[in-house]
Amino acid sequence: MKLISLLDHLAATPATASAAPRRDVLAQLGRAAVAALPLALGARPAAAATNDSTLDALLQLLQLERLQAALYTQGLAAAGLIPAGQTADFQRLQAHQSQHVAFLTRTLQDAGSTVPAAPTFDFSGRRNVAANPELFPGVFSNYDNFLALAQQIEDFGVRLYQNHAFNITTDARLTQAVLRMQSVEAQHSAHVRSLRRGRGATVGTWPSDEDAAIVRPAAAQALTAAATGGEANVTQYATAGTTLPFGTFFLIRDNTAISDPSLAEAFDEPITSAVGQAALNLFS
Repeated sequence: MKLISLLDHLAATPATASAAPRRDVLAQLGRAAVAALPLALGARPAAAATNDSTLDALLQLLQLERLQAALYTQGLAAAGLIPAGQTADFQRLQAHQSQHVAFLTRTLQDAGSTVPAAPTFDFSGRRNVAANPELFPGVFSNYDNFLALAQQIEDFGVRLYQNHAFNITTDARLTQAVLRMQSVEAQHSAHVRSLRRGRGATVGTWPSDEDAAIVRPAAAQALTAAATGGEANVTQYATAGTTLPFGTFFLIRDNTAISDPSLAEAFDEPITSAVGQAALNLFS
């Protein structure tokens, strides 16, 4: 099956409301509590309840999916930006993100939540203020710049889903849908990375310590931290406080040490909600 066809198949699966029925989704929160909880995780009052992780996860994932859908929508609308041979690819990626937006919106509505209005995203990084510095120049006039930003946002999305998959535990079918959406995000990332590599960028199909860094100004480092921060980590934990000494691992077959880049590539490092929100805040 071709990659883009596989993405279509996976992306369509969680777009139905039956994946998370009304009686199960966020049931422990209660309708009144759901409607009252804040969107921004950092804005939660100190005395707020602590049983709202599912709601916060879905709201933040909705903001992410809206961001991604807007990036591809604006990219496709920019005359001459995307080569004709790759237009269909980005049309499909945009369709996948829109399906995810629709699914998350319906899930929140079925749970009785008030879904916040979509912000006006500004992919220059000026946050809709002309006097602010441009953090991401030429996104819709230079295809390489567009691809670089798309890669970082897709990489960031995979890691945010990795974090929130552990926060969504109230409904098994909802958890399954979120994991399916994460797999689609990962394949989007791989596809964009492959497009960049085809244009001469030093980048792997998945995040690697050997990727050439995408240089950003200091004010944009929140996105870099969300996309790749910690991906070079070669220390993992068997249990809390018990590390796996990867540097001393050997392959039994030929008694050779595993290389550090391979170790770093073998694990997706999740990011915290706060790191994710800092990156999202760069665009609105």
